[in-house]
Amino acid sequence: MIKVKNLKILIIESNYYESITKKLFSGAKNVVKKMKSEYTKITVPGALEIPVVLERYKEKYDGFIILGCVIRGETTHFELVQKITAFEIYKIVHKNKLALGFGLLTVENISQAKERADTKKKNVGGNAAHVCFKMIKQLK
Repeated sequence: MIKVKNLKILIIESNYYESITKKLFSGAKNVVKKMKSEYTKITVPGALEIPVVLERYKEKYDGFIILGCVIRGETTHFELVQKITAFEIYKIVHKNKLALGFGLLTVENISQAKERADTKKKNVGGNAAHVCFKMIKQLK
């Protein structure tokens, strides 16, 4: 059986909506600690910067957790940001066979974001961390 303890996890957090990403991070951090692993957190200004950091550190960690929030506005900026970000992240993940938990919220409004980030409700950050550890186990 493959152990998923004492692993090095990189959490990449876009803090554009800091009140939301703090909750996402709390959920992810709780799971990483329960799994008796260590983490490093790198904060970037927005979602589009996440793939750059993932590419830079792809060989230095056992697993990766992506956290952030993109909320639809009145222009097409939402579609652009969420599609490019997801595409670039998964291009790196697939090419390098990385264990990744995807906790980048793409929502219609702040209420949806709050519900999904809340550790007592949807807990997307915690769920992303669980996926990361499951993928580490699958890829070992």
